[in-house]
Amino acid sequence: LPPPFPTTHNPTSPPPPPPSPTPLPRRRPAAMSWYEGTVIGHMDALGKKTEWREKTGKVVQYGAKLAAYVLENDLEHKGEAVDRLKKLSKLVSASRKIFKLGKFLKHFEDIEDVLAETQFPTIMWIDLAMNFAKDVTENIETITKYGFLPKSYGVIMGKKAEDIADFTKMIQCAVSFCATLIEIGRMEDKIKNCSDPKKLKKLNLKNSFLYWAQIKYVTDGLKCAASLGYSWAPSKRGAIICGLIAGIADARKQSMKHWDKNGAGYTSALDPYLF
Repeated sequence: LPPPFPTTHNPTSPPPPPPSPTPLPRRRPAAMSWYEGTVIGHMDALGKKTEWREKTGKVVQYGAKLAAYVLENDLEHKGEAVDRLKKLSKLVSASRKIFKLGKFLKHFEDIEDVLAETQFPTIMWIDLAMNFAKDVTENIETITKYGFLPKSYGVIMGKKAEDIADFTKMIQCAVSFCATLIEIGRMEDKIKNCSDPKKLKKLNLKNSFLYWAQIKYVTDGLKCAASLGYSWAPSKRGAIICGLIAGIADARKQSMKHWDKNGAGYTSALDPYLF
Protein backbone atom coordinates (compact mmCIF):
# COMPACT_ATOMS: atom_id res chain seq x y z
CA LEU A 1 0.00 0.00 0.00
CA PRO A 2 1.23 3.57 -0.65
CA PRO A 3 2.24 5.56 2.38
CA PRO A 4 -0.48 7.82 3.84
CA PHE A 5 1.53 10.94 3.00
CA PRO A 6 4.36 11.65 0.53
CA THR A 7 7.78 10.83 1.89
CA THR A 8 9.73 12.87 -0.66
CA HIS A 9 9.60 16.54 -1.43
CA ASN A 10 8.22 17.67 -4.79
CA PRO A 11 10.95 19.80 -6.45
CA THR A 12 8.34 22.04 -8.11
CA SER A 13 6.79 23.13 -4.83
CA PRO A 14 8.45 25.54 -2.35
CA PRO A 15 10.29 23.91 0.51
CA PRO A 16 8.32 23.53 3.72
CA PRO A 17 8.97 26.18 6.38
CA PRO A 18 11.34 25.17 9.16
CA PRO A 19 9.67 24.13 12.40
CA SER A 20 9.14 26.99 14.83
CA PRO A 21 11.24 26.76 17.97
CA THR A 22 9.44 25.80 21.18
CA PRO A 23 8.92 28.97 23.25
CA LEU A 24 10.82 29.01 26.49
CA PRO A 25 8.92 29.70 29.70
CA ARG A 26 8.88 33.34 30.59
CA ARG A 27 11.20 34.17 33.42
CA ARG A 28 11.28 37.19 35.61
CA PRO A 29 14.53 39.13 35.42
CA ALA A 30 16.82 38.52 38.33
CA ALA A 31 16.70 42.23 39.12
CA MET A 32 12.91 42.01 39.56
CA SER A 33 12.81 38.89 41.77
CA TRP A 34 15.45 39.76 44.36
CA TYR A 35 12.81 40.73 46.92
CA GLU A 36 10.77 37.51 46.65
CA GLY A 37 10.79 35.72 49.98
CA THR A 38 11.90 38.85 51.83
CA VAL A 39 9.84 41.08 54.10
CA ILE A 40 9.41 43.55 51.23
CA GLY A 41 8.05 40.80 48.99
CA HIS A 42 5.63 39.61 51.65
CA MET A 43 4.40 43.15 52.28
CA ASP A 44 3.95 43.66 48.54
CA ALA A 45 1.74 40.56 48.38
CA LEU A 46 -0.27 41.73 51.38
CA GLY A 47 -0.77 45.19 49.90
CA LYS A 48 -2.55 43.66 46.91
CA LYS A 49 -5.24 42.18 49.17
CA THR A 50 -8.19 44.54 49.57
CA GLU A 51 -9.46 42.75 52.66
CA TRP A 52 -6.04 43.05 54.32
CA ARG A 53 -6.00 46.81 53.68
CA GLU A 54 -9.49 47.13 55.13
CA LYS A 55 -8.64 45.15 58.29
CA THR A 56 -5.36 46.98 58.77
CA GLY A 57 -7.26 50.24 58.38
CA LYS A 58 -9.38 49.19 61.35
CA VAL A 59 -6.24 49.13 63.51
CA VAL A 60 -5.27 52.59 62.26
CA GLN A 61 -8.79 53.92 62.81
CA TYR A 62 -9.15 52.81 66.43
CA GLY A 63 -5.48 53.43 67.21
CA ALA A 64 -5.89 57.07 66.18
CA LYS A 65 -9.19 57.29 68.02
CA LEU A 66 -7.67 55.92 71.23
CA ALA A 67 -4.68 58.26 70.98
CA ALA A 68 -7.01 61.26 70.55
CA TYR A 69 -9.10 60.14 73.53
CA VAL A 70 -6.07 59.75 75.80
CA LEU A 71 -4.62 63.12 74.75
CA GLU A 72 -7.90 64.94 75.25
CA ASN A 73 -9.22 63.29 78.43
CA ASP A 74 -6.19 61.99 80.30
CA LEU A 75 -3.52 64.50 79.33
CA GLU A 76 -6.00 67.38 78.82
CA HIS A 77 -4.35 68.30 75.55
CA LYS A 78 -6.51 70.47 73.28
CA GLY A 79 -4.01 71.15 70.51
CA GLU A 80 -3.95 70.41 66.82
CA ALA A 81 -2.79 66.84 67.33
CA VAL A 82 -6.15 65.81 68.75
CA ASP A 83 -8.03 67.27 65.79
CA ARG A 84 -5.68 65.56 63.34
CA LEU A 85 -6.12 62.18 65.02
CA LYS A 86 -9.90 62.53 65.06
CA LYS A 87 -9.95 63.47 61.37
CA LEU A 88 -7.67 60.54 60.55
CA SER A 89 -9.97 58.15 62.39
CA LYS A 90 -13.04 59.43 60.55
CA LEU A 91 -11.36 59.32 57.13
CA VAL A 92 -10.14 55.75 57.62
CA SER A 93 -13.59 54.74 58.90
CA ALA A 94 -15.21 56.11 55.75
CA SER A 95 -12.72 54.34 53.48
CA ARG A 96 -13.27 51.05 55.32
CA LYS A 97 -17.03 51.30 54.86
CA ILE A 98 -16.54 51.89 51.13
CA PHE A 99 -14.19 48.91 50.90
CA LYS A 100 -16.96 46.73 52.37
CA LEU A 101 -19.58 47.64 49.78
CA GLY A 102 -20.88 44.42 48.24
CA LYS A 103 -19.21 42.27 50.89
CA PHE A 104 -22.50 40.42 51.49
CA LEU A 105 -22.09 38.69 48.12
CA LYS A 106 -19.30 36.48 49.47
CA HIS A 107 -21.76 34.71 51.77
CA PHE A 108 -23.45 33.00 48.82
CA GLU A 109 -20.46 30.70 48.52
CA ASP A 110 -21.06 29.59 52.13
CA ILE A 111 -24.49 28.16 51.30
CA GLU A 112 -22.97 24.91 50.01
CA ASP A 113 -21.12 24.37 53.30
CA VAL A 114 -24.27 25.03 55.32
CA LEU A 115 -26.26 22.59 53.17
CA ALA A 116 -23.64 19.92 53.89
CA GLU A 117 -23.94 20.50 57.67
CA THR A 118 -25.59 17.53 59.42
CA GLN A 119 -24.93 17.98 63.15
CA PHE A 120 -25.82 21.64 63.75
CA PRO A 121 -27.65 22.89 60.65
CA THR A 122 -29.88 25.33 62.54
CA ILE A 123 -27.12 27.38 64.14
CA MET A 124 -25.13 27.39 60.89
CA TRP A 125 -28.13 28.73 58.95
CA ILE A 126 -28.70 31.41 61.59
CA ASP A 127 -25.00 32.31 61.46
CA LEU A 128 -25.14 32.64 57.67
CA ALA A 129 -28.32 34.74 57.82
CA MET A 130 -26.93 37.09 60.47
CA ASN A 131 -23.65 37.59 58.58
CA PHE A 132 -25.63 38.40 55.45
CA ALA A 133 -27.94 40.79 57.34
CA LYS A 134 -24.97 42.48 59.04
CA ASP A 135 -23.23 43.25 55.76
CA VAL A 136 -26.44 44.40 54.04
CA THR A 137 -27.39 46.80 56.84
CA GLU A 138 -23.84 48.22 56.89
CA ASN A 139 -23.96 48.72 53.11
CA ILE A 140 -27.33 50.50 53.28
CA GLU A 141 -25.96 52.79 55.99
CA THR A 142 -22.86 53.53 53.89
CA ILE A 143 -24.56 54.37 50.59
CA THR A 144 -26.98 56.75 52.29
CA LYS A 145 -24.53 58.29 54.78
CA TYR A 146 -21.84 59.12 52.22
CA GLY A 147 -24.10 60.30 49.42
CA PHE A 148 -24.03 57.38 46.99
CA LEU A 149 -27.82 57.56 46.98
CA PRO A 150 -30.29 60.15 48.28
CA LYS A 151 -31.03 59.77 51.96
CA SER A 152 -34.65 59.05 51.08
CA TYR A 153 -33.49 55.57 50.01
CA GLY A 154 -32.57 54.90 53.62
CA VAL A 155 -36.25 54.71 54.53
CA ILE A 156 -35.77 50.91 54.66
CA MET A 157 -33.91 51.34 57.93
CA GLY A 158 -35.24 54.74 59.00
CA LYS A 159 -33.32 57.53 60.72
CA LYS A 160 -31.62 55.10 63.11
CA ALA A 161 -29.84 53.19 60.36
CA GLU A 162 -26.56 53.19 62.29
CA ASP A 163 -28.23 51.77 65.41
CA ILE A 164 -29.91 49.04 63.36
CA ALA A 165 -26.57 48.13 61.78
CA ASP A 166 -24.87 48.02 65.20
CA PHE A 167 -27.64 45.89 66.72
CA THR A 168 -27.52 43.46 63.80
CA LYS A 169 -23.76 43.18 64.14
CA MET A 170 -24.01 42.61 67.91
CA ILE A 171 -26.41 39.68 67.41
CA GLN A 172 -24.23 38.34 64.58
CA CYS A 173 -21.18 38.37 66.85
CA ALA A 174 -23.02 36.33 69.50
CA VAL A 175 -24.23 33.76 66.96
CA SER A 176 -20.87 33.52 65.20
CA PHE A 177 -19.13 33.02 68.57
CA CYS A 178 -21.29 29.93 69.19
CA ALA A 179 -20.74 28.64 65.65
CA THR A 180 -16.98 29.08 66.07
CA LEU A 181 -17.02 26.94 69.23
CA ILE A 182 -18.35 24.08 67.11
CA GLU A 183 -15.66 24.62 64.49
CA ILE A 184 -12.93 24.72 67.15
CA GLY A 185 -14.04 21.35 68.53
CA ARG A 186 -13.92 19.81 65.07
CA MET A 187 -10.56 21.36 64.27
CA GLU A 188 -8.98 20.10 67.49
CA ASP A 189 -10.23 16.58 66.73
CA LYS A 190 -8.51 16.80 63.34
CA ILE A 191 -5.29 17.97 64.97
CA LYS A 192 -5.29 15.05 67.43
CA ASN A 193 -5.73 12.53 64.62
CA CYS A 194 -3.22 14.13 62.21
CA SER A 195 0.31 12.74 61.83
CA ASP A 196 1.43 14.57 58.68
CA PRO A 197 3.70 17.51 59.75
CA LYS A 198 2.77 19.70 56.76
CA LYS A 199 -0.94 19.13 57.20
CA LEU A 200 -0.62 19.62 60.94
CA LYS A 201 0.99 23.01 60.37
CA LYS A 202 -1.98 24.19 58.31
CA LEU A 203 -4.47 22.79 60.83
CA ASN A 204 -2.76 24.63 63.69
CA LEU A 205 -2.86 27.85 61.68
CA LYS A 206 -6.59 27.44 60.96
CA ASN A 207 -7.21 26.65 64.62
CA SER A 208 -5.44 29.86 65.67
CA PHE A 209 -7.69 31.76 63.25
CA LEU A 210 -10.75 30.34 65.03
CA TYR A 211 -9.49 31.31 68.49
CA TRP A 212 -8.69 34.83 67.34
CA ALA A 213 -12.12 35.00 65.69
CA GLN A 214 -13.61 34.48 69.15
CA ILE A 215 -11.66 37.47 70.44
CA LYS A 216 -12.94 39.50 67.50
CA TYR A 217 -16.59 38.53 68.07
CA VAL A 218 -16.46 39.35 71.80
CA THR A 219 -14.76 42.73 71.35
CA ASP A 220 -16.83 43.74 68.31
CA GLY A 221 -20.02 42.79 70.12
CA LEU A 222 -19.08 44.84 73.18
CA LYS A 223 -18.19 47.81 70.97
CA CYS A 224 -21.61 47.68 69.28
CA ALA A 225 -23.33 47.37 72.67
CA ALA A 226 -21.49 50.49 73.86
CA SER A 227 -22.56 52.47 70.79
CA LEU A 228 -26.17 51.40 71.45
CA GLY A 229 -25.94 52.70 75.03
CA TYR A 230 -26.58 49.51 77.02
CA SER A 231 -25.86 49.87 80.73
CA TRP A 232 -23.76 46.69 80.85
CA ALA A 233 -21.59 47.77 77.92
CA PRO A 234 -18.07 49.17 78.40
CA SER A 235 -17.33 52.88 78.64
CA LYS A 236 -16.29 54.99 75.68
CA ARG A 237 -12.64 54.25 76.39
CA GLY A 238 -13.41 50.54 76.70
CA ALA A 239 -15.37 50.57 73.45
CA ILE A 240 -12.44 52.15 71.59
CA ILE A 241 -10.06 49.55 73.05
CA CYS A 242 -12.47 46.78 72.02
CA GLY A 243 -12.50 48.15 68.48
CA LEU A 244 -8.69 48.21 68.43
CA ILE A 245 -8.41 44.62 69.70
CA ALA A 246 -10.96 43.45 67.12
CA GLY A 247 -8.95 45.21 64.41
CA ILE A 248 -5.74 43.52 65.54
CA ALA A 249 -7.48 40.13 65.47
CA ASP A 250 -8.79 40.76 61.94
CA ALA A 251 -5.47 42.11 60.65
CA ARG A 252 -3.57 39.21 62.21
CA LYS A 253 -5.71 36.66 60.34
CA GLN A 254 -5.30 38.36 56.98
CA SER A 255 -1.56 38.89 57.52
CA MET A 256 -0.84 35.31 58.56
CA LYS A 257 -3.15 33.91 55.87
CA HIS A 258 -1.40 35.68 52.99
CA TRP A 259 2.13 36.05 54.36
CA ASP A 260 3.42 32.98 52.53
CA LYS A 261 2.61 33.01 48.82
CA ASN A 262 2.72 29.20 48.78
CA GLY A 263 -0.15 29.03 51.25
CA ALA A 264 1.82 27.61 54.16
CA GLY A 265 1.25 30.75 56.18
CA TYR A 266 2.53 31.36 59.68
CA THR A 267 2.10 28.83 62.48
CA SER A 268 1.47 29.93 66.04
CA ALA A 269 4.19 28.31 68.15
CA LEU A 270 2.97 28.49 71.74
CA ASP A 271 -0.74 28.97 72.16
CA PRO A 272 -3.64 29.58 69.75
CA TYR A 273 -4.24 32.99 71.34
CA LEU A 274 -0.65 34.12 70.78
CA PHE A 275 1.20 35.15 67.62
